[in-house]
Amino acid sequence: MPKLGLISLGCSKNLVDSEHMLSRLRAAGWEITDDMAEADVGVVNTCGFIESAKTEAIETILETARHKQAGKMKGLVVTGCLVQRYADEMREELPEIDVLCGTGSYENIVDAANAALAGAKAAYMNDMAAAALGGGRERLTPSYTAYLKIAEGCSNRCAFCIIPKLRGPYRSRQLDALLEEAQALSDAGVQELIVIAQD
Repeated sequence: MPKLGLISLGCSKNLVDSEHMLSRLRAAGWEITDDMAEADVGVVNTCGFIESAKTEAIETILETARHKQAGKMKGLVVTGCLVQRYADEMREELPEIDVLCGTGSYENIVDAANAALAGAKAAYMNDMAAAALGGGRERLTPSYTAYLKIAEGCSNRCAFCIIPKLRGPYRSRQLDALLEEAQALSDAGVQELIVIAQD
């Protein structure tokens, strides 16, 4: 069974995306490890909103890529907002990355991890507006608390803000899906739900 390590950077919305990706990966037979040195594939879920976040993301990508040179890691997948914003530049300037996965392509994370494990170069950059907003989660928060993402994206397109280019237009989740997820989290012992969205 191949092992995968994931580092989630940025906001709480990114963390929920990471939880969804981990759930898909585990369901597909991947073992999840906290030790990147033991991982066959590393995933870095990036933020690309402000300069300090970009710097942190690039440093984390390069640090994770060192495991490919020194350890058992066979491939590196980079996902998230930095990819959505700078995919072409990252392909050219960061050859350490094997697979890119934009914010509309988290449903492809299993394919992305399998491609990286096989040593392939690939990119998944689907339509952000068509991306799934729910699904299984492997929570990364303490047992008593969880985030509940009620919407994705933003359609305001303020001149000073990059969010629509990183996350797509505003999409609200259906109330019944939110209630079902909230109940499942409560049944799992969560006592605090933190409601999050871009707008």
